Amino acid sequence: MPYLDPERILDRFATFTREEVRPAVGDDEFVHAQVGSMASTLQFLAGEVAGRETAVRTQRRALCESLDELESVLERDDVDSPTVQSAIDDARGELDTVDGPTRDVEETLVTAADDVLATIDAELDGDAAAIARRPLYEFLRTRVDEQLRLLGREGDE
Repeated sequence: MPYLDPERILDRFATFTREEVRPAVGDDEFVHAQVGSMASTLQFLAGEVAGRETAVRTQRRALCESLDELESVLERDDVDSPTVQSAIDDARGELDTVDGPTRDVEETLVTAADDVLATIDAELDGDAAAIARRPLYEFLRTRVDEQLRLLGREGDE
């Protein structure tokens, strides 16, 4: 069965409800208003679903870039930790294989980032740990910004 974009289906239902069902209701103002409200709700949900998927794609890209930057930082600052490198590789493996519902992808992103951060905290000390954490903070900033955007707020507010 082909994958159906939920936001597209919701948008089509909203359009059908607004353009076909609502005019067919007739003179009953209450039902007419209820159908209009339902069409607006469906349209809103379509935007929310589309926004969430976009937010998770943005977060995924940010985490991949953060892992790349983390590797660069470790190499540039001569931080040799096979365990941290293994955590980075594991996180990339999870990101490469995760597929499915947006919620599952988002949970995988958070878990992968958390695992890398926990490994950094367990394996590195002092300045090395602080330097290694910094690239992952960008992922966390992106995550918060995307969540705020979905709530209708900007990150600077």
